[in-house]
Amino acid sequence: MKYKTTRKAVVNHAGRLVCAGYGDLQNLLSTREPTAYTCGVYGWNFDVYEVNGLTICTGYRGMPGRRANSIREFEAKAEAIRRDYTMKYEDMKAALENLLLEFCAQA
Repeated sequence: MKYKTTRKAVVNHAGRLVCAGYGDLQNLLSTREPTAYTCGVYGWNFDVYEVNGLTICTGYRGMPGRRANSIREFEAKAEAIRRDYTMKYEDMKAALENLLLEFCAQA
């Protein structure tokens, strides 16, 4: 279950920090649950994922960090894995996890 946090807390406690727009990493992060989220006067701002020492922020507004590298490339690979209906769910989940770890190493 994710908890509510603030942008300031994310910036102060994150080691390596990158961001991506809403839906930019939907296939790559499909097997993960967000760690936290932020919201403001206009509603939800962004979700926070903690993966292998990397903090990934995805959302609409106010996201800290620089834009992640190779988002389209990794998202295309993740989409191909998710659309391969010959794979078992466990194999698909393992393949997405390996791809996510590769993304974190490169980001």
